Amino acid sequence: MVYIREAHPTDGWRMESNDRAGVAIAQPKSDAERCSAAGVCSNVLKMTVPCLVDRITNDAEQAFGAFPDRLYLVEADGRVAYQGGRGPFGYHPEELEQAIVLLEAEATLRRF
Repeated sequence: MVYIREAHPTDGWRMESNDRAGVAIAQPKSDAERCSAAGVCSNVLKMTVPCLVDRITNDAEQAFGAFPDRLYLVEADGRVAYQGGRGPFGYHPEELEQAIVLLEAEATLRRF
């Protein structure tokens, strides 16, 4: 997971669902603030995957067209194996799950 610009900050397009989930966060203004916000989100939402944090200059967000959210599967060699649509309407975790299964199957076949 890569934490990018906050989609629903308290000082922007605030969402009550974020308030209820305990992730009511103002838009970070520095790398340190963004790292702190990512930590809050990871802890409150009980994330089980590592969380990387995009710089405050939004380099990863811009390179991947990731705002407000987007799913990617990137292989160890850097090849993009799956690129989902832009969220929220193009956000389909089941497609990512299928891409993971197919990638694992291909890796298994290559071993034989």
